Amino acid sequence: MKNMLRCGSWAESPERFGRGRADMLAVVSERGQGGGMAGRRRRPGSPRELQLPSGRHGLPRSFVVDNQRERIVTAMVATIATYGYGGMSVQRIAGRAGVSRRTFYEQFAGREDLYLQTYDAAANCLLARAGAAWEDASGGAARLRLCLQATLESIAAAPQLARICIVDVLSVGPPALEHRERHMRGFAALLEKGAREHGGEPSPLATDGLAAAIHDVIYKRVAQGQVEELPDLLDDLHSFCLMLLRHSPAPAPR
Repeated sequence: MKNMLRCGSWAESPERFGRGRADMLAVVSERGQGGGMAGRRRRPGSPRELQLPSGRHGLPRSFVVDNQRERIVTAMVATIATYGYGGMSVQRIAGRAGVSRRTFYEQFAGREDLYLQTYDAAANCLLARAGAAWEDASGGAARLRLCLQATLESIAAAPQLARICIVDVLSVGPPALEHRERHMRGFAALLEKGAREHGGEPSPLATDGLAAAIHDVIYKRVAQGQVEELPDLLDDLHSFCLMLLRHSPAPAPR
C-alpha cells in the first residue's frame, strides 16, 4: 500500500503515480501506439487511464501489481462518489478499473478490506504531513498552527477523497469506526505535544475532545460540499486550540 497513497501530498493520492512509475507507464503507452501493442484512448483522470496496454510489455511483476492496485483504489473512490458506499460492489469497481474479479480478489479480500486499506493509507499520510509540519517550526503555538494548516490544506486539496474518508466512513460499519478512532487518537497525540510545549499538561480526555471538536468542524464543511473553505478556518481553529490548551487543567494526582 505504500505506493498507493503518497505522503508527500495527500491530494496526490490515490489518483497519481510517482514520477518514475508514471514515466515507465508513458514509455509503454508510446510503444503501444507505435504498433508494438494496441494502445487505447482513455479518459484523463479515469482508472483506465492508468491501465497498461494489452499484450507483452516486459514490465516487472511488482509494477503490474501496483498498477492494478492503484486502478482499483481509484475506481473505488469514483464508485463511492457516484453510488455511495452502499452502492459500491466488486463488480462495479472491477469494471471501472479494467480488471477481472479474480484480479480484484488477488489484491483485496473484499470491498470492506479495500475501503479500510485505502482509509488507513490516507489517514496515515495525513498524519504524516501534519507531523512533518510540526517539525518545521519552533515553539508550541507555531507548531500547532503549521500542523492545523497542513491538515486543512491537504483535506481541501482532495475533496472527493475527503468525503469518502470523513463522511462515508460512518456508513461502512464498526470496523471502519474503530480505524477512525485509532487515527483520531494519533491526531490527539499531536495536540498533547502542543499543550506540553505551551506549558500545559492536559488529560487525554481533553485532547481527545479537542481532536473530536476539530473533526466535527471539518466534517460539517466536507458534508456540505464546502471543503474549499477549510483553509479559511485556520485562524479560528488555532485560537480555539490555544485557548483550550492554555486553560486545560493538569490531571489530578492519584
